Amino acid sequence: MTHTKSVKTAQSEKTVPAVTLWVPDFLNPLRIKEASDALSSLKLPVLQTLLAKADRFEAKPQSLDEQASYLFHQPKALAKAAIMASVAFEDYDPSVFWLRVDPVQMIADRDSLVLIPGADIGISEAESRALLEAFNQHFVQDQVVLEYASATAWYMRIKQAVDIKTHSIESVAYQPVNERYPSGNAASYWRQLLNETQMLFYTHPVNESRREQGYPEINSVWVWGEGILDQSAVVTRKEAMIWSEEPYLKGLAKLSKAQQSPSPQSYQAWLDAQALLEPSSAQIKHHLIRLDSLSDSLDLMQQSDWLSALQILEEEWLKPLQQALKNQQIGSLLLDFGSHYRYHLKPGHVRRFWRLKIPLSQL
Repeated sequence: MTHTKSVKTAQSEKTVPAVTLWVPDFLNPLRIKEASDALSSLKLPVLQTLLAKADRFEAKPQSLDEQASYLFHQPKALAKAAIMASVAFEDYDPSVFWLRVDPVQMIADRDSLVLIPGADIGISEAESRALLEAFNQHFVQDQVVLEYASATAWYMRIKQAVDIKTHSIESVAYQPVNERYPSGNAASYWRQLLNETQMLFYTHPVNESRREQGYPEINSVWVWGEGILDQSAVVTRKEAMIWSEEPYLKGLAKLSKAQQSPSPQSYQAWLDAQALLEPSSAQIKHHLIRLDSLSDSLDLMQQSDWLSALQILEEEWLKPLQQALKNQQIGSLLLDFGSHYRYHLKPGHVRRFWRLKIPLSQL
């Protein structure tokens, strides 16, 4: 009798969590328009039903860090490089000015240069470290020092704030950059630094070897994410959890004292991962899940790949989430797929029988 009572007590004490499922830019209106013919014959009843029964809220255009901060209940976006550096370096200093510096490829296109992110040109650790060392030797008199975090992510820490305003790497990827170079009072110096770096990297043995092998050149860098961390603006969230390896989100979890784990591949994988975290996961009130593998592959998806991804999302995530809502295993569900709206559901919303399915072409 005592054992039965204790089991019931434990079940009643378990928090019914709120879940946010996030795939930035997945249902981009332009992508939907281009695929309208294919969508007319595609059947995704759960997605259509959930979006029809949900309360929807306008989602204004935001950068990734602004979206992440909003979805994780933070009052404002914080300096991107400072947030990401917090998980990249053991000797992280929140009081200095941080910059992210990414090795990239620039391709000439008429009267502009188009930026190809380092993540998409296959940079090895040895190549990355060799170029970083050449950069540091070249700019030693300027006391500008790069620090290695990964093959595609370098950082600078500067003691005093720099008057510079930049564009994030995701906003310039595969885009002309002529109008997106750094601005501000220090802009001329950083533009000169980028130009010198291009000349330095062009003649470097790393790129000579890559040209011989037919590989894309690593012929420039992109500076972005500037700022000092405003620690007073970080809201502590010990009873929340972020499921993602995206650097800004990992830093946000660390600084807000939330739990953090890699992005799960499916709803069942998410449940299995939580079981390994017991008993701490039982008290989590909010789970922010970014589907990293899907989000990070969107730019390179053909239409057929995207349509297949829609069907996988339906089967692996939306069907079980709909059932979890019906069973009141989750207290609320927020869907953010990068359209003009965010969709919020509570268990009672699934009984809105009068709301008919939304045609996919009208998403």
